Amino acid sequence: MDPTGSVTLPDGRRLAFDDVGDPAGTPVLYLHGTPDCRLSRHPDDDAARRIGTRLVAVDRPGAGGSTPNPGAGLTALGRDLLVLLDHLGLERCALVGWSSGGLFALAAAAVLGPRAPSVALVATVPPVEAYDDPEVVAALSPERQHFVELAGEVPPAELGAELAAYLVPDPLDAELALAHVVEGTGPRGRQELDEVPGAAAQLALALPGAVAHGIEPLGHDVARQLERGLDLTRVHATVRTTHGTQDGISPPEVGRWLAQHLTGATVEVDVVDGAHHLLFPHWERLLQQASAPLRR
Repeated sequence: MDPTGSVTLPDGRRLAFDDVGDPAGTPVLYLHGTPDCRLSRHPDDDAARRIGTRLVAVDRPGAGGSTPNPGAGLTALGRDLLVLLDHLGLERCALVGWSSGGLFALAAAAVLGPRAPSVALVATVPPVEAYDDPEVVAALSPERQHFVELAGEVPPAELGAELAAYLVPDPLDAELALAHVVEGTGPRGRQELDEVPGAAAQLALALPGAVAHGIEPLGHDVARQLERGLDLTRVHATVRTTHGTQDGISPPEVGRWLAQHLTGATVEVDVVDGAHHLLFPHWERLLQQASAPLRR
């Protein structure tokens, strides 16, 4: 599925996006997880239209229709989004980030400043410094704890390259993509996807976009998530961070850590009965909450 739009960045790269929902609605920029692309969202874009949201789902560099940016750091996406906002004629927007997209949303908010006064983090991956907190690590799933252990031993670029090969099957076809999505969610995650007709198929449709430019950009994306030094004091937005009680990647302890470290932001931690795919059954509510500060 081709993106509905793209913008050429100052260095010649392309940033691709889908601009859907209500054209006159409150603008929300959506940032996907890993391995994903802009398509890893609720399968019904009319849901955004019904609640008065203009949804701009962005392919991060190296995913979908966006050109890779291998030398970029964690905050580089924020500068790309500034160009995108100007291209779309938007003065302000809300940011919604799911999983690793939440971390990129935080990093972007540090760059966008008042142009992104509202940030919604959904089952977010935290800054890597959160894993220095024993309570956060203890709340993670065994698989995620192993990832954290590796992150403490292996340089980010090397670990990203190693993990990328396991994140997307190769070769990849539609049937294998769907099986990969379903097997990777766990029992509670499958329930969350089952609550939304077409959600699993939508994620399977998104999976090839994660390696649209080959496996190397996916490794860069993982490495960025392990980059230390994100200055959370530069985030002055209203931040709502939602965590599922059964999420081994982003448990409620991640929300507690963020509330303690986002000292310049107004933070609300929302805990729900759910797992890592809570984005899908809670989609409309999350978009409405993210949009609310812009509607005041």
